[in-house]
Amino acid sequence: MPDNQRDATQELKNELALGYRAMAFNGLGLGLLAHLTARLPGSDTYWTYQIGQSVEEVTVSDLAECTMDTKPLIEGKRINPSILCHGDVYKARPDVTCILHHHSKASIAMGAIGANVQPYDRNSGRWHDEIKIVEDFDAPEIHNQGGSMVDALGSGKALILKHHGVLVTGRSVRDAVVAAAELDRVMEVQLMAMAAGKIDLMPQEEIDDCKKFLASDMFADGTWNWYLRSMERSGLSDGALT
Repeated sequence: MPDNQRDATQELKNELALGYRAMAFNGLGLGLLAHLTARLPGSDTYWTYQIGQSVEEVTVSDLAECTMDTKPLIEGKRINPSILCHGDVYKARPDVTCILHHHSKASIAMGAIGANVQPYDRNSGRWHDEIKIVEDFDAPEIHNQGGSMVDALGSGKALILKHHGVLVTGRSVRDAVVAAAELDRVMEVQLMAMAAGKIDLMPQEEIDDCKKFLASDMFADGTWNWYLRSMERSGLSDGALT
């Protein structure tokens, strides 16, 4: 492997390991209830953690590289078969280099009632026309649901999976993790607002304006760096890069 590719791979693995810890920082995926994968741009393989770990436990040495159909490149690595759909998304979307899936309370509730995110403030407006609901989501033990997910996702950012949480894509690990955390808060607030009464929506020009910043690398980088500082202070990132 050329030195530049080796360096890029190590950088990706470092950020992926920290991405798992950042999920824990935001209360996403604790226990065995999440998937986070990432790849180098254009790669036909991707990296993930091994089945049986919780996100706050993952270290760089735990990561495993697999093919698009979840075959580990190193024998003995235990890849969760549920991430087979990630390969389908990666193949269909060259712009996507990270995929995150979790089952938070807010995302389950949104899927259970078939509700999509509404643009009621700037944070929710960032998601306008970026999310679809997968009505025919099937459990991976029945068969791979990747085809219907790819069709529903299109060129969008995320999916609400009926009764099964959300899937969020990203142009980097930090983009996907920050977006997933922000989306979960948006869903939680929307559920509160829906319970309280009618939601007033923002005008389209306000929606267009808020996307410029909240979907930008500047927002993702700034929020990610705050995660890292906060995790270092709390000890949550300890050992992640070993």
